[in-house]
Amino acid sequence: MSYKETKTKIDALKAQIEKHGPLTDEQKKKINYKFRLEWNFNSNSMEGNTLTVAETRSVMTGNLTVNEKPLKDVLEMRGHDEVITDILTIGKGDARLSEFRIKRIHKAIMFEDDEVKKAKIGEWKEEQNMIYNHKGEKYYFATPEETKDKMHDLLNRTNAGIDAIAAGKKEAPHPIDIALEFHLEYLDIHPFYDGNGRTARILSNLLLIAQGYAPFWITEKERSVYYNYISDIQSYGGSTELFYDYVAKLILRSQQLVLDAIEGKDITGDDDLRKEIMLLRRQFAGKELTKSPQNIATIFDYVRDDVWPAIEKVTSQFDEFFSESRTNHFVNHQEEVIHFQSVMNIFERTKKPEEIKIFGHGIYSNDIYLVEWRHYKYGLKGSNKTKYEINFKLEFETSTYSISASLNFKDVFAAEYKYSLFPDASVIKAMASDLASELLNEIKNDIN
Repeated sequence: MSYKETKTKIDALKAQIEKHGPLTDEQKKKINYKFRLEWNFNSNSMEGNTLTVAETRSVMTGNLTVNEKPLKDVLEMRGHDEVITDILTIGKGDARLSEFRIKRIHKAIMFEDDEVKKAKIGEWKEEQNMIYNHKGEKYYFATPEETKDKMHDLLNRTNAGIDAIAAGKKEAPHPIDIALEFHLEYLDIHPFYDGNGRTARILSNLLLIAQGYAPFWITEKERSVYYNYISDIQSYGGSTELFYDYVAKLILRSQQLVLDAIEGKDITGDDDLRKEIMLLRRQFAGKELTKSPQNIATIFDYVRDDVWPAIEKVTSQFDEFFSESRTNHFVNHQEEVIHFQSVMNIFERTKKPEEIKIFGHGIYSNDIYLVEWRHYKYGLKGSNKTKYEINFKLEFETSTYSISASLNFKDVFAAEYKYSLFPDASVIKAMASDLASELLNEIKNDIN
């Protein structure tokens, strides 16, 4: 099917949709939500945004906190969603483009921590930009000096086409021609320091929606073809017709989706799970663990087997100066629970697996937030001091855990870690050494 034939089919679907009359509120909600999800996810993931489909949904509903993902990804997705939500509600006559409108959209979808980059948002580029094309060759976009005039010319020609359609002129270009010609020329100028692909897709879709057509998006599978067509046109004067036909078929897909929704068909994507896994794979290695029963048990095992023994070893060196010592264990301020198994239980043929316990407290039946080793030394020889207390604590927060110790209620050390990290041997040694020094000084002071 040629580009011309694809446009004819799109127009036929558009006419069929219009015969059904105005969309119901429920149909609008369903269609706009689907368009927002696909457009947000696919356009932003093309630029390296790490949010999954589910997280994209969360941003769209305002439920994803910035602590869970990079702030830049969340804010750029949120800005992108706000822009396209506005675009999906525009009517005919709102299609004209201006320098101000384009810069405002760029400001809405970009976020930078760096102050130098932040100053570039919403401003035409001041430095030459380029890419390596699909053959590994450099391609330079318009120079900063050319950008303003080239954008001015592109906007004049685009708006002239829009005005011709509005006036019902016989020679008026097809709305899809206007949108796709704009898309290619805008990308060839690359007017901003970054975010040019996203703004190109937003502006092209704005032109389509304002004329009653559905927006397009480019999935992961379609991405390489899209980029290769553009690269071939820019670097080697390739056929624009092939690119136009390719994107027109994406518009046709969206147009069919609208008709399907009107006819009550399910428009949920079959590949949502695949998209989730694709992004999950990419960012899983950097994903931070959070508090969970199993993570608590893992941290506890490490501290019990590697950290506490080092503490115990140095404190035991002072035992000869005291009459006696002992250690008690507490979980959430409650003392250790000792469970005794009956003789009958030993011989039971079927038995429920025992819950993992920390000092007798189940990790699933309790929300464990604090584990303590309270070590007491009694009767310092040659002194009136009757008791020393070392409180070694393991505390669990939502995204971090901490290890700390105090001697006679004075802090000795404290360290905070992500759940994916453990104190190494040098840190453990330093903890034990700090406690030993404090204990030594305390004893010296008490016997003088």
